[in-house]
Amino acid sequence: MTHPTPPPSREVLESVASRLRALATQHGRRDVHPTIDSALEILSNDAVRVVVVGQFKQGKSALVNAIVDAPVCPVDDVIATSVPTVVSWGERTTATVVTEISREHDALRTDIDPALLRQHVTDLAGEIGLIGSVRAEVTLPRPILAAGFTFVDTPGAGRAQARTSTNLTLLPQADVAIMVTDATQELTEPEITFVKQATALCDRMICVITKTDMQQQWRDIVAVNASHLRNAKLEVPLFATSALLRTLANHHSEPAWRAESRIDEVSAYLQNNVKAEVRASRQRIAARELLSAIQLIEIDLQSQLHALTSANQGQAVIRELQSSEAQARQLMEKSARWQQTLSDGAGDLVTDTEFDLRDRLRTVGRDAEELIQASDPGNSWDAMGDWLADSVTQAVSDNFVWTHQRSKHLADLVAQHFALEGRAAVPDLALGDIDGVVGSLDGLDPVNPGSLSLGQKFMIGLKGSYGGVLMFGLMTTVAGMALVNPISLAAGVVMGGFAYRNDSRQRLEQRRAEARNAVRKLIDETIFQVSKDARDQMSFVKRQLRDHFIDVADDLKKSLNAAAAKAKNVVQLPQTEREKLVENLTREIRNLTALRATVATIADETPDDDLIGVRHAA
Repeated sequence: MTHPTPPPSREVLESVASRLRALATQHGRRDVHPTIDSALEILSNDAVRVVVVGQFKQGKSALVNAIVDAPVCPVDDVIATSVPTVVSWGERTTATVVTEISREHDALRTDIDPALLRQHVTDLAGEIGLIGSVRAEVTLPRPILAAGFTFVDTPGAGRAQARTSTNLTLLPQADVAIMVTDATQELTEPEITFVKQATALCDRMICVITKTDMQQQWRDIVAVNASHLRNAKLEVPLFATSALLRTLANHHSEPAWRAESRIDEVSAYLQNNVKAEVRASRQRIAARELLSAIQLIEIDLQSQLHALTSANQGQAVIRELQSSEAQARQLMEKSARWQQTLSDGAGDLVTDTEFDLRDRLRTVGRDAEELIQASDPGNSWDAMGDWLADSVTQAVSDNFVWTHQRSKHLADLVAQHFALEGRAAVPDLALGDIDGVVGSLDGLDPVNPGSLSLGQKFMIGLKGSYGGVLMFGLMTTVAGMALVNPISLAAGVVMGGFAYRNDSRQRLEQRRAEARNAVRKLIDETIFQVSKDARDQMSFVKRQLRDHFIDVADDLKKSLNAAAAKAKNVVQLPQTEREKLVENLTREIRNLTALRATVATIADETPDDDLIGVRHAA
C-alpha cells in the first residue's frame, strides 16, 4: 500500500495561515493579522544572500563571474577589488554606487555605467569610504539570480585594515559564506583563523579552492586543506574549481572543460543544499510566528468556553484574565525583570567588551615591544607597521565576533526573563560596521630611520676624538714630544670610535623609545575608537531588543484585554445561544489544537496546551 507524499512545509504553513486569518477575522481579532502577515512574508522570501570572502587575489571575483555566468565583477592580475559588490537579479543590467553615512541618514545612490564599474569598485577608485561605507550594486538577468541568489564579492582580506573588517560585518546578515582560497598553496594560519571567525558569525559556510588549472597537484592541496579544517574542528564542505576553464568552455563550447571546471558542482550545492536549508530555517521561524498567532486566538476562545461551561466561575475567569492582562502591562514597565536584565546585561557587555579588547591589544603591545627591543625600528619600521596593522585588525575582529556572540546570548537571556511561560521569539540582531572604526585609525607615527651621512659620522667621530688627542698630546709633551704625535692620534682614533658607538647606541634607544610610544599611541587610539563604537552598538542592540519585546507585550496585553471583554459578554448570553456557542468554540479549539500540533512539528517545538496567563481546560 502506498502512502501519499505529504505536502511541503511551506504549503502547509500557508494553508494554516489562511485558516488562522479567517478565524481571527470571524472572532474580531484583526490585531492578530500582522503576526500572520509576518509569517507569510517570511515564507515568501526566497532570497539567499551569498557572501564571498577570502584573502587578496585568491579568485573571488572570477568565482562569482563563473557562478553567475557573466563577467560582472572586474578581474585583474594586479588591481584588486576595494569595495563590496552586490550582484542580484534584474530585468536589465544596471550598476549603482551606494554610500551609507550612518543609520540615521538615507544612503546616497549614484547610477553608473556598468561598463565603468571597474573604476568604482577596484583600487582605481583611490581612497574610498571617506564619508561612510561604500558598496556597488549590480543587477543582471541570469538564471541563478532569478532563483533568488544574491552574491556579494568582498575586498580581499589582509591588504588593508578596513577591508579586512568589512568582510566580518557582512557575515551576520549572510545566509551562506564562501571562503575562497587558491590551489597554489595550502590554507594559511590567517585563513584558518578567518574561517573560525566566519563560522561564528554565519550559520552556513563552504570552502572553494580556485585556480586548479594553475596547479597539477591541486588534489594534494585539497587533501591537505581538508586535514587542516578537520584539525581545527571545522566542518566545512570543500570544492575545487577553475573559473578559467569555465570561461574557456563557454567561449569554445566545450562541455568537457565545463565539467572539469566543477563550477556547476558549487552552483548545484547552493541551489539544492543551501537553499533547502535556508528555506527550512525560514519555515521554522514562520511556524513560530504562527504559533504566536494561534496562542493569541486560543486565549480568546478558551476563555469564552470556560466562562460558558463554568457559569458559577465566570467572574473568576474574567478576573484571572484581567490579572494576566495586568501582568502583560507590567512587562512594558521599566521595572519589569526583563527590562532590568536587558539594562544590566547591556552595561556588563560594554564593560566586558572593553576589557576583552584591552586584553587582546595589550598582548599585541607586548609582542610589539619585544620585536622593537630585538631589532632596529629605523630599519624595520615599515614591516613593523604592516605586522602591527594586521595584529590590531585581528584583535578588533576577534573582539567583534566575541561581542556578536555575547549579544545573541543576552538576547536569549532577555527572552527567557520576558516570557511568562515558555520563551519569546528573539529578533535578528544587526550589529554595525567596524570597518569605519578601524579604517579611521591614523596608523603608526613615523620613527627616525637613524641613517647618517658619511660627513655626520665623521663629525661624531671627530668630536669624540678631540678629547683623546688633546689629553694624550699634553701628556706626551712632558717627554718632549709634539702635541700632535702618533700616540695622541691613536688615542684620538680609539676615543672617536668609542664616542661613535656610544652615540649609535643612544640613537638606537631613542628610536626604540619613539617606536614604543608610537605603538602605545596607536593602541590607545584603537581602544578609544572601538570602545566608543562598542557603546554605540550596544545602545542600538538594546533599543532593538527593548522595542521588540515591548511590541510583544503590547500584543499580549491587547489579546488578554479583548479576551476578558468577550468573556464578560458571553456570560450574559441566553441559554440557547450559549449552548450553540459552546459547540462552535469546542470545534474551533479542537481544530486549533490540531493546527498547533502541525505547526509545532515544523517549528521543532513540542506542543504545549498551557496558555500564557490562562490555565483552564477546554
